[in-house]
Amino acid sequence: MTKPESLEPQRELAADAALELMKQLITLSSGVLALSATFIEKLEPVGPWYVGALVFAWLALVVALIAALETISAIVKSRLKPEFDWSTGRGRRAASISKYSFVVGIALVAAVSLGSWVRGRPPESKPAPMNHVRATP
Repeated sequence: MTKPESLEPQRELAADAALELMKQLITLSSGVLALSATFIEKLEPVGPWYVGALVFAWLALVVALIAALETISAIVKSRLKPEFDWSTGRGRRAASISKYSFVVGIALVAAVSLGSWVRGRPPESKPAPMNHVRATP
């Protein structure tokens, strides 16, 4: 059974939208990974729960990256081989995994950040203002 011609432009638009979404998920996941790793001392994940949540967040973001790349691969394959439908099977599953892993990763990074902000730093660990530091002769 052949597909009606009216569906082809819609499938093409859907593939373009999915491709853009996967590119954005890759960019955002990479950015959150890089920024959270760079500024880990500012997050101050104190305690096993915070450290575990941050590690799990990083794993979820890496899974989102890998699944997004897999989805892009499926979309490219469907454009090279029209009989292959990226939106079923492996391509669809990878897109769902990427989307949900990204949400979990972002939520956990936000939770760790919020937890660190709420806990605050003890007064003795805050750096002294520069106007109060005096040089000794």
